[in-house]
Parts: sequence; structure tokens; C-alpha cells
Amino acid sequence: MINFRMLKLSDLFLWAAVGALLAIGLAAIFSSTYQLQLKAGGDPFLFVTKQSLALLLGLVGLGLFCYLDYQRLRAAAPYLYLLVIFLLVAILFTGAGVSGAQRWFQLGFFSFQPSEIAKLVLIIALAAFLTRERGIRSVWAVGLLLGLVGLPFLLIFKQPDLGTALVFFAILLGMLAAAETAPLLQILLITPVISLLLRPIFPLWLIYLAAVALALFLTQARWFHWLTVLGSNVGVGIALPFLWGMLKSYQRQRIVAFLNPGADPLGAGYHTLQSKIAIGGGGFLGKGFLQGSQTQLQFIPEQFSDFIFSVVGEEFGLLGALLVLSLFGLIVWRGLVIAAGARDSFGRLLAYGIVTMLVFHFGANVGMALGVLPVVGIPLPFLSYGGSSLVMNLAGLGILQSIAMRRQKLIF
Repeated sequence: MINFRMLKLSDLFLWAAVGALLAIGLAAIFSSTYQLQLKAGGDPFLFVTKQSLALLLGLVGLGLFCYLDYQRLRAAAPYLYLLVIFLLVAILFTGAGVSGAQRWFQLGFFSFQPSEIAKLVLIIALAAFLTRERGIRSVWAVGLLLGLVGLPFLLIFKQPDLGTALVFFAILLGMLAAAETAPLLQILLITPVISLLLRPIFPLWLIYLAAVALALFLTQARWFHWLTVLGSNVGVGIALPFLWGMLKSYQRQRIVAFLNPGADPLGAGYHTLQSKIAIGGGGFLGKGFLQGSQTQLQFIPEQFSDFIFSVVGEEFGLLGALLVLSLFGLIVWRGLVIAAGARDSFGRLLAYGIVTMLVFHFGANVGMALGVLPVVGIPLPFLSYGGSSLVMNLAGLGILQSIAMRRQKLIF
């Protein structure tokens, strides 16, 4: 039986911030699809209606996870993980393909994206694993942990969906840091990424390797640390051409366009350039709802999903963009407060994992819209059009509130 008294223990700031973002998101989706639907002779409320239906489904999931004791998720983690792996394998053979990507299951008028479910399930599985291990001290534990993340990572990369696959890596790093365990593993995961970014600038890469070696020497690292850390960094640098070849042609074009958008302004760099024009044209107060020229004339492809922030920037201006930034900042702050006050390590890791996922999504999407990060197709939480993403984010909110409401025993 649902006990509505528990709502008194929930985080009211979190409710308010998410509610405001959902309202802004529906307005932005309507504005970015209104003219598109009118020109096609369709229903101008079609996208908003679909998003509203997903919102209703998400609110049901939010309620279930909110009142479900989050501790039950710990026992269910292995079964949820196996279910997600099954779905990710099945979609490679039976999934619906769109624009060369095979990411959706189509069930009549309803479709869903298993990779969105996989993000939340991975957080639950990692929280259960790290709570049980209480420190990654053996090679076996490290291998199991990397396999736990690596399997869904590779299956999603195969779809291909590089953006979502990168979310898994960010979740792993965030939860390892929150668990305050396996510092060598964190170094082993982070330093090769830096090495990968610096490898094209060969002299700078050599200086970086020398700095890593100096840090190992000053910390009196053992030979095993030298072998793993330096070996992984050098190995990544040598394998860069092979890794570049593994990317799809459009993914390589996006990276090149990020480094030099003007090189292909009508091709790979088009999205970024038009998004920056839209945001810059909004000024301080914006051009007004349904008045943005870039938005209404459909200059930006997928502006109702991946580039929803450009709609906010153009029509609501710097003031609207700052409001969205502030609301996300409030969500992150309250999520960290909930994590710090969790009554057990499992709840703390769950909360940190959800916050990490939201921060990565937010940073990648806004950075993409502003042209400071490559285009990777990551939605903006609670704003972008997309039922699977919205439902899973609301389910994550429900878990956060479940942790918040159980920080202290309910007094009758």
C-alpha cells in the first residue's frame, strides 16, 4: 500500500527543477516542429502529443521507483543486467534501422531504445557490484568489472551509437570515484583517453608520456604500475590509426567538422554552424516563442531532439539558456545532497551514478550545441524529444527520490 506521508521526505527542489525543465522541453518541442508539421499537412501537435504520452508513461515509472525500496534493486541487478544484454543482442538482428543505425524495437506504433534502459541498469549493476566487492583488489575483480561495462559498451557501439557507448565509460569513472576505490584502475582508464586526444599532436604526446613517467617515479610506483599505465598509453597511441578506422565514415566526418567546422559548412559542419547562429541570434531575451528564424525555417536538422538547446537559446535568449543551466545545476546539487545523505553505500552509489549520467548527457549535449564538443547525438535530459530517454530519466528521478525518502525512518 502506498504511503503518501513519505512524500514529505522527498526532495521538493528536485521535483520543482524537473517539472520546470519538462514544461520548457514541451514548449521547445512544439516550437521546433510546429512549422514542419504545417508544411507537411500534418498535425502540428503530433510531436508534443507523443512526448506527452511518453511523459505519462514516465510518470508511472517514476511513481513505481519512487515508492519501491531501492534496496530491492540490488537483488534484481543480475536479472536486469542479463535482460538488457539479451535486448542489446536481439536488436542487432531484429531492430528497426533508421539512417544506418539499428537502435530501436518497433512494436506497432510504439518503439523503444534498449540502450536507454541499459544506462540505468548499468548503474544499478555497478552499484551492486562495487558494494559487494568493497574495493577492487584482485585482477579477477578488475576483469569482472571491465567485462560488466565492456559487454554492453561493445554491443551499443556496434549499433552504431558512439554517444551512448561513451555514457557507459563516464558512468564507470564517476562511480569508481564515488566508491573511493581502485585508484590505479581510474588512472588506467583516464590517462589513455588523454593520450588518445594528444596523440595527433606528436611532440605534445611525448611530453605527456614523460609527465606520466615522472609521476610514476615520484610516487614510487611498482614495476606493475609502470607496465600497465605506460603500456596502455603507448598502446593507445600506436593503435590510433586502427581505432580511427573502426569509426563509421559519418563519425569521422563529425570529429573533423568539430576541429574545423568551416571546412565543410554544408556537410558535416552544418549542424554546429547553424546551432551557433541560432543561439547567438537569440541575444539576451530571445526572439520570442515561435519567432526564431533558424528554428521555424528548419535550418537545424533534429532540432527537436539533439539540438533542442539551440531552440531555447534562439527563442528564449541568454536568459532562457541560463534558466535551463540553473535548473540542471539545481538537479545536480540535490542529487549530490541525496547521495551524501544516503543511509547505505548502495544507495549512495546509485545516486552518484544517476547524477554522473545526467551530468554527462547535459555537458555533451550543450557542448555539442555550442560547438565546443563533437556532434555525438546525445539527448538533453527532460527537454529533448524521445520517449525512451524521457521514461528512463524519470525512472532515475524516481530512484533518487526513493533514496531521499528513506534517508531516515518514517515516523507514524
